Amino acid sequence: MRTITHIKQWGTTALCVVVTGSAVAAESKGLSMWFDKPAEAYGKKSPLQSWKVENPKRTHKPNPDQAWEKYALPLGNGFIGAMIYGGTSYERVQLNEHSVWSGGPGSPDFIPDQNKHDAHKALPEIRALLLKGDKESKKKAQALSDEHLRGLGHEDRDKADETFGRYQTFGELIIETGHPEFAEGMYYRRELDLSTGLHKVSYKHKGVNYTRESFCSNPDRALVLHFSADKKANQNLTLKGFSPHVMKPDVEKGVWVFGGKLENNGLQIESRIGVLHQGGEVVVSSGGIEVQGADEVTFVLVAGTDYACKPPAYRGEHPAKQNAATLAAAKKLGLDQLRKRHLADHRSLHGRVSIDLGKTPADVLKLPLDERVALNKKQADHDLEELYFQFGRYLLIGSSRPGGLPANLQGIWCNETIPAWNSDYHLNINLQMNYWPSGPCNLLECQEPLIDYTNSLRGPGAVTAKAYSNARGWTANLSGNIWGYTVPQPGVKRPRYWSYFPLSGAWLTTHAFEQFAFGGDQKYLRETSWPILSGTADFLVDFLYELPNGELSSTPSWSPEHGPMSLGATADIAMAREALKNAIDAAAVLGEKGERVASWKKAMEKLVPYKVGQHGQLQEWYEDIDNPKDKHRHINHLFGLYPGSQISPVHTPELAKASMTTLTQRGDGATGWSMGWKINFWARIHDGDHAYLMVRNLLKNGTNPNLLDVHPPFQIDGNFGGCAGIAEMLVQSHYRADGGEIDLLPSLPKAWPKGEVKGIGARGGFTVDVQWDGGMVKAARVTASQDAQLTVRYNGKSVTKKMKKGESALLK
Repeated sequence: MRTITHIKQWGTTALCVVVTGSAVAAESKGLSMWFDKPAEAYGKKSPLQSWKVENPKRTHKPNPDQAWEKYALPLGNGFIGAMIYGGTSYERVQLNEHSVWSGGPGSPDFIPDQNKHDAHKALPEIRALLLKGDKESKKKAQALSDEHLRGLGHEDRDKADETFGRYQTFGELIIETGHPEFAEGMYYRRELDLSTGLHKVSYKHKGVNYTRESFCSNPDRALVLHFSADKKANQNLTLKGFSPHVMKPDVEKGVWVFGGKLENNGLQIESRIGVLHQGGEVVVSSGGIEVQGADEVTFVLVAGTDYACKPPAYRGEHPAKQNAATLAAAKKLGLDQLRKRHLADHRSLHGRVSIDLGKTPADVLKLPLDERVALNKKQADHDLEELYFQFGRYLLIGSSRPGGLPANLQGIWCNETIPAWNSDYHLNINLQMNYWPSGPCNLLECQEPLIDYTNSLRGPGAVTAKAYSNARGWTANLSGNIWGYTVPQPGVKRPRYWSYFPLSGAWLTTHAFEQFAFGGDQKYLRETSWPILSGTADFLVDFLYELPNGELSSTPSWSPEHGPMSLGATADIAMAREALKNAIDAAAVLGEKGERVASWKKAMEKLVPYKVGQHGQLQEWYEDIDNPKDKHRHINHLFGLYPGSQISPVHTPELAKASMTTLTQRGDGATGWSMGWKINFWARIHDGDHAYLMVRNLLKNGTNPNLLDVHPPFQIDGNFGGCAGIAEMLVQSHYRADGGEIDLLPSLPKAWPKGEVKGIGARGGFTVDVQWDGGMVKAARVTASQDAQLTVRYNGKSVTKKMKKGESALLK
């Protein structure tokens, strides 16, 4: 209960300050993703195990399993992932465990140190050639970069990837029911409730109503599959396991054990399945689990590997002991308690934010999800937009939890052994984009794996910083894995400098500061984020090169995945500026002073400034060479606009205008993740209608029937970028030394004239609820998690107030 204690005037705005505890938003309604067919009933060719394909070395070809990619539904707890198909003759469950990675120690021709330690010695000559500026000198500079600014390893891309590693499937469960396959006209429904994390399948066979309920529990680290019916003794099931890895099934005290290893690196992997049942008989053998005549059955699955998130060893104990203990504890709880604990955990996260963007016709709401997604191509479906936003939050909860690894290119869901781009950690946008919703969408805990991962890179990254830049601190390059890889990846078929991107570390560092900016936890800032932030700032001071005019630049550099070679790509400079600013702000909070901090400030002051080019665009390179007809998907030079904090219509209108010109030139198409980024760009420019156009384009052209993002193939970052973009359209915030700055409805489109959002996170340690009508704020509440000063802009006015921890300000 909230109690009003006093009323004040906040500028010219009525303000009611109330004492409050931590508020949880009311759960959004209509968060069910449902289909009237199983995933494999859409006429899509789908091999039983998707890893059994011709040409196993395809790296970038689309996923062959269309049922998995477009129609199956995901469950996850940050450690185990599952895609549920919902068939009637058998249930198919594709499984993942977050650390099932090939490569690294134990893989073929593994080199413990892949740094080219004398690489930095080539920099003076490369820079001298670039400063000459002529075509022939640039060509020589590029040849030298190809030779030196790369890691050691195979020239062949596939061989290099075998050592680098790939995230991949654990395998699949097939649970046969003895029922016929789905047929049109048969009563059937499968659904995933985003608010509860429960997946349900219901169908009717021979007068019996069959129901399945599945969930992936984080508190108990288990996947739970429950089979029931409205008549007794009707569960006759056979469970079998399949895997592309070397696996040996076994039985231990009534538990089915499915364990083995990866051939590539010897990683030990294991899953265990226990059974809870009422009535009937259960027989567990090495071949699987047989159930006869049971009233209801619950399969409880746990899984693990011997990967240890403790560099430089990376390998720990065999997972058997931990799996056995985890399964025993879960079985002892029983189904009801497992469900109860799962629901409490999931709702505590997903229930923090609710959203209402307008009404959808009742007849549309009655359609299954695939039909709604198809219809949305012709007419807007605001409830679908809400569902998409909440699905993004659901995916982050399912793929990234404290203690686990960060979400990769497919989150935690991958049904391949050779997925596109290795399903790795791409550090030039994709990994970072996965975590854009964590602050605004009130899921800061889910970002902790990314910061822990960044921390794990500091050791190997220090070696890389020394080898390639003769610099202190630490850095990383374009591609990352779970084995501490920070080197420019060798073996690429395009120019080798493609993988040289030493500002990757700086970009990762921004998330370590964002964790503090949104949450305000000084202890976390000191103990966890500060080593990351300060190490990156030290690296930048040594890494940046002073041009003849006295400016500091990243030389040589390339705009990520776009090129060409330059005296300074704008993306590099923007990321360096953001990382230095964050380190300086953190130093102020923690009371850090002295020559070290002074050197950061001096470096930031001397950075190459933003430039507006001949076409009115924000220049992508130091040189004014942008092509206004270029439609490239990467727009990293707008980093300062988003996710950075350097460009805004309020504080830097000229740069915001130039950014808009760049966006207009690049167009409104692209891959799924790129369209997701463009939503955020247009939102930051305060053009709500164009941001909404990108929301529409993403849903129409970059989204599968099950709402998973299309690169193609499936790549999860578009889901996260789109989710963050919708939040950015409604509430924007910026960190200030004394608190925060918030814009309410800065990019509200005409398509959403009336609505409400609750629980949005804001920098400075605030939570925001907003209700609007006629495109104007009708009422808003801002709750402070710490003592801070707050400036809020809305309805054409700006108000400022000092707030105390636990207080809420009501604006009307």
